[in-house]
Amino acid sequence: MKINIIGAGLGGLTFGALAARDGHEVHIFDKNRKPGGVVALLEHEGYKFEQGPLLIGDMLPGELIYDLLDELGIHLDTVRADRDIIMPDYDMITPKEYGGPYWRRDRLKELFPEDADGIDAYYRFYDDVMHLRYIATQKPGLLQKARLALAFMKIKSYAGMNADELTRHFFKSEKICTLFTGIFADFCADPSEAEGLGVVFTNFETAFDKRIPLERKGKKYYPGYCYVKGGCQKIPEALADYITSHGGEIHYGRIVEKVLVENGEARGIRLADGSEIASDMVVGCGAGKDFFEDMVGREFLDDEYREIIDTFRPMEAVFMLHLGVNYDPMEYLRAALVYCYGMYDLHSATVKLRSGEYHEGNDGYLIFVPSDHAPEFAPEGKHCVTIYTVAPDTLKDGDWESKKQEYAEKLIKLAERQLPNLSEHIETMKIMTARDYSEYTHMKKSSFGGVVPIRGQKNPPHKTPVKNLWFVGQQSENAGGLGAVIGGAKSAYEKAFPKKK
Repeated sequence: MKINIIGAGLGGLTFGALAARDGHEVHIFDKNRKPGGVVALLEHEGYKFEQGPLLIGDMLPGELIYDLLDELGIHLDTVRADRDIIMPDYDMITPKEYGGPYWRRDRLKELFPEDADGIDAYYRFYDDVMHLRYIATQKPGLLQKARLALAFMKIKSYAGMNADELTRHFFKSEKICTLFTGIFADFCADPSEAEGLGVVFTNFETAFDKRIPLERKGKKYYPGYCYVKGGCQKIPEALADYITSHGGEIHYGRIVEKVLVENGEARGIRLADGSEIASDMVVGCGAGKDFFEDMVGREFLDDEYREIIDTFRPMEAVFMLHLGVNYDPMEYLRAALVYCYGMYDLHSATVKLRSGEYHEGNDGYLIFVPSDHAPEFAPEGKHCVTIYTVAPDTLKDGDWESKKQEYAEKLIKLAERQLPNLSEHIETMKIMTARDYSEYTHMKKSSFGGVVPIRGQKNPPHKTPVKNLWFVGQQSENAGGLGAVIGGAKSAYEKAFPKKK
């Protein structure tokens, strides 16, 4: 079967690699000059930067991405890592001496003794969720189903809660609630919109201390986090190489203008230069609204799919500074990734973001040092630093081009709280705004991380109402995140080509 895939991001590459493996004729079309989408490296004046803090899960042995790549004969070196959190008036920085898998629990009880009982109760709940998750990863069967049902009974009373309700159930202090729900601000979500169980799944303790063992009784039990040595772009590069080595073709610098639909069936694509390329199947990626309204056409969708396109909420943008510096930032940081929060009112922060008000870094920012795991990203003796914040796609007042230098200077000044005298050590700077990422990703609205994780929200399904047209990527039903996008593309492929029993 001939398959045209629109976009050489991780979703399109994963679908393409599986199709090439099975002998299909694969053609991928991408407007950029290299694979990976927002995972591709940005190169600037002798430095290389990853597009954001790519500390990833699902990449260690026995986990989703690792197993899929292993299936394809792709093996990449990784290094386990973790992250720190700095709140407005306290921090959760990993201690130099290992304090055990629950050191954060113990520190919270020291800081907030009045919440000690609730903190203990939360961590019992955490253990129950982790046990449920472990059983879900085991071989399917009647025994597994029975064990799942028993494990679920322990957390059933919490399953209907949103993230705000769940944290307030356990904690009196707003400061602890924000510690566990702050990550939702990164997703442009109000904690009252997000699933309660998402609190645990965005706060695995192994994300905050790489020394925590991942095994229990000799079996992989906890998920781990890591960097890919040499940079995360090695994943799309490896998938692209696999595709071309198995007869597929990747056409860079080509913009797809239209999906050709005849009698309710996708029959190929039309490029911006007017050429038409027929195929038996088309796979789309990218912005859901743009893809279905501009490339496909709403008239080919059914009412249910149109409603999903009209109601699902993509994330907002980011404001990102890539800095080449002449000193070692790791002299001041314990981890190469630090979340720095500037407030406790996540509701107000979300309202501002969605209304076009940029907080200028005051609500929070991230510091990431990619040269820590990829020293080759910087010239000898130099280092890379990325500072970024979530930001509106469109500013309520002014525009990104005229404001970006002012905002960059303010963000650097804030980051000097963690990196003293940073401004004096900057040798080069690349500012990336929402407009840059709109161009980079070929989206009308910049949506850096996929879709907002809102409870009950339906995102565009992989299987579309158009026969032989499939949709994958961070704005599809799998939502954003490296593991979710790769796993979603795998799931879509298996639906498109189900194995015969």
